[in-house]
Amino acid sequence: MKNDLIRDDDTAEFLDLAAGEGWITDRWELEFLRSAFPQGCLVRRSGTVPVAFITALRYQRSGWIGNLLVRPEQRRQGCGAALMVKALSALEDAGVETIWLTASPSGKPLYEKLGFEEIDRIDRWIGTGFRLSPPSEVQEITDEMVALDAAGWGDRRELLLSALGSEGSAIVTPDAFLLTRNVGNLCQIGPLAGTAAAATTLLQQYLAPTSGDERIGLDLPRGNRAMAGFLEQQGLEKSGSTVLMYKGVTPAYRPELIGACGSMGSMG
Repeated sequence: MKNDLIRDDDTAEFLDLAAGEGWITDRWELEFLRSAFPQGCLVRRSGTVPVAFITALRYQRSGWIGNLLVRPEQRRQGCGAALMVKALSALEDAGVETIWLTASPSGKPLYEKLGFEEIDRIDRWIGTGFRLSPPSEVQEITDEMVALDAAGWGDRRELLLSALGSEGSAIVTPDAFLLTRNVGNLCQIGPLAGTAAAATTLLQQYLAPTSGDERIGLDLPRGNRAMAGFLEQQGLEKSGSTVLMYKGVTPAYRPELIGACGSMGSMG
């Protein structure tokens, strides 16, 4: 077997494997990751057949690993571990100090062996019969938005914010902002950044019930108890949970300032 960069003709296989895992991702996300940090977006092949994938993204001092996918018949044979080592090396070679990922509870011990530590849990919240109104197109990502986002994660993530902003819509107030885009039949909310009071006020102002089956979703750090209480009060429900982990320099992480992560898939 050999490791290789993900190519255009690998996309269908990648999306099929992701769908099999129940992940919410799409072609746009993979294309963005490949263009932003190609050396961290890898596939492992048996001959010409893709058997495993991984993606990575670099910010400034930190990076994110996501989308570790292995074909069911190839699991427990070292394919995922081989790609993880390569992706970690790519980020470390790029100079990052902190590497993030989310893991299933059962996968947590594997990442602990690689030096990752748990810092929080991420809960996925889904609401049916809701929409955000009125979102507007993002003209530009401002320094104020970048600073609000960085206050929660401890790093400036202009690359991610600009990409999501160009793909979707935004709601911006003086003390909070959110980005949103449609993935399939789901309106994905995130990042949502600001103090708990400002972020919940923003959502309360623009979150509207509908009589149809429109769906919204967001990934929320469990450490943001105020936002969790607000979502529960509005009628959203938890649909899953992952373990938020990091490796390297301890980040200046403040979950109370993160009202939603940046993606339903891999990007934090």
